[in-house]
Order: sequence, then C-alpha cells, then structure tokens
Amino acid sequence: MHSVLPFLEIQSPDGEIQCKLLECDRLTVGRDSQNDIKLYNEHKTISRIHCVLECQNNSWWIVDDNPSANGTFLQRGESKEIDVRKNGRLRLQDKDTILILDKLLEPNTPVYWKLTFRQPNFDITNPIQQFQCPYLTYSFNQKKLWRVNGTTEEIYLRPQVIKLIDYMAQKNQANNNQPVVCSYEDLIKAIYNEGNDVFERKNNDLIRLVWEVRKKVESDSGEPEFLMTEGRQGYSLKVKLLD
Repeated sequence: MHSVLPFLEIQSPDGEIQCKLLECDRLTVGRDSQNDIKLYNEHKTISRIHCVLECQNNSWWIVDDNPSANGTFLQRGESKEIDVRKNGRLRLQDKDTILILDKLLEPNTPVYWKLTFRQPNFDITNPIQQFQCPYLTYSFNQKKLWRVNGTTEEIYLRPQVIKLIDYMAQKNQANNNQPVVCSYEDLIKAIYNEGNDVFERKNNDLIRLVWEVRKKVESDSGEPEFLMTEGRQGYSLKVKLLD
C-alpha cells in the first residue's frame, strides 16, 4: 500500500466537486482571488482571507484565529458542528468536512461551501468510520492513479496505460469532471499517435490496455464500475481528479 498526498474534496453550493492536493504546508482559503483556494461568493458572507490550512508535525490543522466574520465550522461524522473560532485552530482527521457559509435561504437555512479533508492512510484510529464506496483518484501533475477503499493504493501502470488514463481524465475535466464517452478512434490516436489507417490493428491493443486497467482497479473486471464500455461508442472513466 502507498499513501496518496492529503487532499480536499471541494463542493460548491451548486454541488460541483473538485479536488485539490495539499502539496505545500500552508494554504489560504477565502473569496479573494489571491487565495490558494478561492471560494466564489457574490453574497460576501466569506471573508477575503477566511481561514488557513496548515501542516505541522505531519498533522493538518484548520485555523480561523483572525477570526472570520461568519465563522468556519467543522463537521465530524454525526457530531454537532464545531465553530473553529472558539479555539482558533483544530486538528483535522480523515473525512472531516469544513463548512463555510455561502448564503442563507429562507427561512434561515444555511448553504455552505464544503471542504472535505482526505488523508485515508494516516488517521487509522479515527473512531468515526463511515461507509464509502471505492473510487479512483488521478493526479495530472504526478501522472499517478490511486484506488481508495478505506486505504489508498497506488496503481502502477505502464506508460501506454497512463496515456489512456490521462486522455480520458482530460476529457472529464473539460466536462465539469463528469465522465465522457471517448471513442475507440480518439483513444487510439491519443495513445499511439497514429491515424485511422492502423485502427484495426491498434484496436486489439486498446482492448488489452483496458483489460489491464480493469484487472488492477476493478473488484470484478467482468462487471466494471470505473472503466466502462459504452455500447459500440467507446469507453468512459469514472475518476476523481486532482490538480
């Protein structure tokens, strides 16, 4: 098993989800464009620099000691929300969700930005265990793929397979991180950099690459849930994307 870098699953008030790797020891969060994590907020309920994420002694902390006007809250499992301003800082555990107010709906219903902290292999003694379906995570910067299912396993792939994953992930990213059906022809061109004249020969190679991926990431390669065959059109890939 190999640990993935900690990351945030950032869910906007509209429900769109993006992932961000925590690659440095300090990141600012707020509505100002200069922040490491910018939260769009037309209602101005979020401070320009609202809170900070800091790593100290291999632990990550959420810090709101300025403090922010409308608060930074922490949700841990089914427990009551914690106002970070009371202590100024709180140590994060895997699956903790940071809540930052975007707006209030009538009658007095808060709508939040939700930043879920993920460090699956670190805090194995976390008493709050929540069921979560397995999923794949891909980093464009590192060109690496992980399978997350309680623990995080790096999936080692040869260069041609990485080309397959990277191309499909790019298509998803351009489609608001939703799976896109990639045609056999487009995949072959992306992987082998060759045209339609070699399609029939390379199509068999593509099938073998798909089998190779499924063998490593699927619980049942005969019933895939990540790398899907889309009729006669091609394949789609269900994966969470990191910067």
